[in-house]
Amino acid sequence: MLKQAGARRAEKGADWLVAKAHRLSASSRLPLSATLTQVYQRLQRQCLSRNGYQKRVVQPPAVRRFWCDSGLGGLARWLRAAGYDALWHPRIDDDDLLRKSQATDRTILTTDSMLMERRVIRDCVIPALWLPPTLPIPQQLEMVIAEFDLGLREPRCMSCGDELRRVDKDTVRDRIPPRTLRWLDEY
Repeated sequence: MLKQAGARRAEKGADWLVAKAHRLSASSRLPLSATLTQVYQRLQRQCLSRNGYQKRVVQPPAVRRFWCDSGLGGLARWLRAAGYDALWHPRIDDDDLLRKSQATDRTILTTDSMLMERRVIRDCVIPALWLPPTLPIPQQLEMVIAEFDLGLREPRCMSCGDELRRVDKDTVRDRIPPRTLRWLDEY
């Protein structure tokens, strides 16, 4: 990404980014991990807009679907709660992830920087977004929503990702805690 931004020497560029994050951390009193993420996101936006990547990979929000790598199970659950189709498997390897994402026309969300170096991602065949591995789930979700300009939709099941549907209270009575059963009628 530093090369895409025009850095002639990646090591010097990395040193510059870290120094910038340190200065931002000192002035804003935020932890270094948070300011490194901010500096990275600014550079990422600059690179994406410079090479036209965003224009080629952004899908209309109605069809945006995701495949989260094995380290992003929590993010997948919350994307589902926000109404998005997000798949996740705890032990999927990179080759399977790439193959399945391409076959199902899904955007890959990953914390694996080496995965971002794969040709199909680098050449924009498969859309992908790298998330800093130090981000907590709420900030991961915020970053994905901001990056793809997503709005909230009808929630999906956080476990399986299917659309939610109303069911009769009596059909799920055995799965409802007793106190909840007394005061809630819609399931």
